[in-house]
Amino acid sequence: MSQYIRFDFDTKKLGYSESVIRIYPLSCMHLGSPQCDMKFLSEHIYRIKHDPNARWVYMGDGGECVTKLSKGDVYGQLMPPQAQIECLLDVMAPIRQKGLFGVRGNHGHRVYKETGLSFDHTLCSRLGVPYMGAGTFSNMVVNRSSYDMYFHHGTDSGISLRAKISAAESFGRFIRADAIFTAHSHVAQELQPAAELYCDNNARKCGTLLRHQYITGSFYDSRTGYAEDKGYPPLLPSCLRVSFDGRIVEGKAKKTQKVDRYESDGQHELKHEYIQEYLMRRLE
Repeated sequence: MSQYIRFDFDTKKLGYSESVIRIYPLSCMHLGSPQCDMKFLSEHIYRIKHDPNARWVYMGDGGECVTKLSKGDVYGQLMPPQAQIECLLDVMAPIRQKGLFGVRGNHGHRVYKETGLSFDHTLCSRLGVPYMGAGTFSNMVVNRSSYDMYFHHGTDSGISLRAKISAAESFGRFIRADAIFTAHSHVAQELQPAAELYCDNNARKCGTLLRHQYITGSFYDSRTGYAEDKGYPPLLPSCLRVSFDGRIVEGKAKKTQKVDRYESDGQHELKHEYIQEYLMRRLE
């Protein structure tokens, strides 16, 4: 059974100049992989840090977490899973206070299946945010605007964009929410909103719920590594930011969502100085 968590944001009491909360889903960072684009990730961390209305949700696969019994090159990852957690804590330290919660990913779950110790649960605990398991409903109230959301790392999909979208859309068959967030497929995509008709018996009228769905992207540059080995089309790192309106207009609460997309330019070389910096801090 999915879990539930609620957040109330009064933007005036928080001292915000805008009546909005911007959610940054952090998925598929794959720290420790040679394909992790730390430049792109660092830019996004900076963006979250300097956005006063920002909140982030961890959506799994923070570390590469290749094990001897899993897919991937266990000897090719740049550090073991424990060091991936410690390094990820350093990377996310500037935005630690803006975290809401986290769900598990398939890479971190590999560690649990082999050892009984959860990579994602440990990471969330160390970051000080609730760990919500495989998936969770979240109700977020921005002033008087209430948004029901659902978060899940996502499921396996095919190679084509259509297959990735189809895997994400499958959650809409049994989840009723204003917004559904999934990841896993490494694309950053806002899907076509779906209109759902319903009957409001209290108000004695029919209504329409507009359900938005988002595939949240990744920080993994697949021009090399596993995707190249398998002959998959390369994907550049990209991610989304979703803004939830909390304005009161003519006495009524607005309820709108806006998406911003960020993507790598694909022109810079992947470098991993962050590992050296992490090791030097550990030696101090």
